[in-house]
Amino acid sequence: MYVDSHVHLQPHGAKPPPAMDLERIKLFVEAAQANDVEKIAITEHVFRFREAYGSLSGWLQDDAQPELSAVVHTYLKDQISANLVDYVRAVEEAKSHGLPVLLGLELDWIPGREAELRALVEPYDWDVILGSVHWIGPWSIDSGSAIDLAEWERRDVDAVFETYVGMLRDAAATGLFDVLAHPDLPKLHGHRPSRPGLIHAALVEAAEAGPCAIELNSNGYNKPVAEAYPAEPVIAGAYKAGLPITLASDAHTPDRVGERFDDLAQLAASAGYETFAWFESRKQRTAELASAVGRTK
Repeated sequence: MYVDSHVHLQPHGAKPPPAMDLERIKLFVEAAQANDVEKIAITEHVFRFREAYGSLSGWLQDDAQPELSAVVHTYLKDQISANLVDYVRAVEEAKSHGLPVLLGLELDWIPGREAELRALVEPYDWDVILGSVHWIGPWSIDSGSAIDLAEWERRDVDAVFETYVGMLRDAAATGLFDVLAHPDLPKLHGHRPSRPGLIHAALVEAAEAGPCAIELNSNGYNKPVAEAYPAEPVIAGAYKAGLPITLASDAHTPDRVGERFDDLAQLAASAGYETFAWFESRKQRTAELASAVGRTK
């Protein structure tokens, strides 16, 4: 079996966005079953929710880059589409109907906002919380917008990777997160550190600070970098460190659930893994890779 531990109910930029309700969840479950994925973790972006806006927008006041701050402020306001409590209720309703779903959240790490983030998630009985870094200050490192791409041209690539890894390490050390999502995200547009071995080792060390599981994410195949997250040396390092791995499509539409999981499984097996992990009630579960390989597209 496979478990897809990173699934979103809303695509980016959809106007109006689809409702995060039972009927929407059923579409993803049906797609998962058609692709031999036994269970999915619904892990919507935290910035979709009204309750998160204060926690996520507050750091903009700490940064002295007004143009980027204005872009992010507009983006975050535009992304709000639901209440967190209603999202939780919808996933719990799906569970009560016997659907094989897990309640999760992709929670952006914002330096200096640990208390706010902790207060945001504390009231709910999560199965899994993914930790991610999409912003360095107000700069969206994975955005394809002109202003964000231009920022890559004026910054030192090595410094970007080093800052990113430091943020992941700080996030993991809080104990807030079960899994580090797409853990070498800065490579998305094809940028590479000049000394990749140091960055790869540092990514493993960042996960050890939790410890957190390392996510193998197939969405990288759809990006300019055209490879999974993370790079193979990171997977190998995670195995040597005894860190668990999860499998993730990062799907935002039903057709992408479980996408290229056989490729992820082969990457994991090549590094030495015989099992993959998933989380339920914040507790790690495992399943055999060998029983899953060859069953999905």
